[in-house]
Amino acid sequence: MILRSAVFALLGALLLSGCAAGVADRIAERQAVYDAYPAEVQERIARGQIRLGDDQDAVWMVYGDPSERFSRTDAKGKTETWVYKVLGFSDEVYPTVRPVYHDYYGRRFGTYYIDDTPRYAWQEVLRVEFTEGRVSAIQMME
Repeated sequence: MILRSAVFALLGALLLSGCAAGVADRIAERQAVYDAYPAEVQERIARGQIRLGDDQDAVWMVYGDPSERFSRTDAKGKTETWVYKVLGFSDEVYPTVRPVYHDYYGRRFGTYYIDDTPRYAWQEVLRVEFTEGRVSAIQMME
């Protein structure tokens, strides 16, 4: 359980820190947009940080393409949500018993073993909501 938490925390930290080479590459890809930001915003993006009020380009430069995108329209207008996920351990119950040998006809024989290999699943670590193209909410997994 401790190992699971440590690996999940490490993966989340890597994603949320914006992996410096990834941020630099994405900034270079949208250099004109980056250059148009004030110096304070440029510095923050280069450090891998976003804030309320940032636009979608800034979030993309920091975190890249989201794993999922959702849009919602309600009485207040249209919102778009970007969800970022990392591959981490799932909560699947294990260990499970698995057969070791099968004969030609598919019948099981021989011994069985306990399979205690951890299972992996995509887990949400960050959700960014945009209203009118600007960050209106940031939800991070702890």
